[in-house]
Amino acid sequence: MKNTLRLLVILLGVVTWSPYASAEIQLTNALAKDIGQTYGFYLGQNYSLSEISKKYPSMSGLALIAEKEFAAAFKSSIEGMDALMSKHAKAEWERIKDQLTNRVADSLNIDQATESQARQFIELVRQRAKGNIESPVIETLLLFKSGYEKHPEHEFLDGYKQKYTSNGAGKAKGVAFSIEAPKTWAAKEGNRPNIVQKFVSENGRGLELLLVLIKEMPLQPGEMITDKDVAEILNPTDIKDFLPDSAEHIASGKLTLENLPGFWVHFKLNMSRVRNSVGMETIIYVIFYKDKMIQIQGQVTTSANGKAIERGGLEKYEKLFDLMANSFVIASMYK
Repeated sequence: MKNTLRLLVILLGVVTWSPYASAEIQLTNALAKDIGQTYGFYLGQNYSLSEISKKYPSMSGLALIAEKEFAAAFKSSIEGMDALMSKHAKAEWERIKDQLTNRVADSLNIDQATESQARQFIELVRQRAKGNIESPVIETLLLFKSGYEKHPEHEFLDGYKQKYTSNGAGKAKGVAFSIEAPKTWAAKEGNRPNIVQKFVSENGRGLELLLVLIKEMPLQPGEMITDKDVAEILNPTDIKDFLPDSAEHIASGKLTLENLPGFWVHFKLNMSRVRNSVGMETIIYVIFYKDKMIQIQGQVTTSANGKAIERGGLEKYEKLFDLMANSFVIASMYK
């Protein structure tokens, strides 16, 4: 049993990485487009509330409440986007903001809005303050929301999350499951064997990711992995045999998820690809279900080509990875 497990539990280590890594959010063309759309959304909303207050003075109080509620939730996001754009393209950004302001005034005609429509819009803004906003606006707002960059688990805890559900087809190998991730972690199909799904930070443009992998185990009929088997894996001498070559074991221990036996392991690894090198820090949660081994793998980039990347390392994302792993549910366990 032990040798069988060793062959199966060799952890994947680095799955994806970029040698062009930076500590801050990178202003790409795609992100600039999302920021422009989100900023225009914000300007249009405030303009509409202001015009409603003028046309229907009796609703000015409600309009002000809606504006304040939205500002309390997302004003820091607007300020964060403004700061990033001003840092990298100040003159161009000021020109774009002027254009957006003019377009909003030209395209919105509040004079045609009935009192009922005005009330409905005010209520819509109040719902937006609770996060009920279309993509990619909500993801862009959350990406820049104050406190989330330093404490990424807060986005998850505040309820800004998505659920991925698999019916067991394909790479899931018959395991129907669900798992939750923050809204700003883009869900993508795994492009390697056994990777069912991956989630990538910063709307798919970041350096942190979480993977769900499922492997089949060649067990004999009636055979199963037990807590005793897990204890053998966690032996200080043996646990290193389950890590990729040259990996540095940091910590490991037993875990129980869905009442199934399992373990977790935290390690560091430096890898090379073509002419580039990268440093990674990884935590993997492993559980055993019937003849399947399920891995939930959280991974952060710590260096590229020998240059340190100061994004907080695993310590910054460990609480979030724990929350995401804990949200993993196997559907058949509750039937």
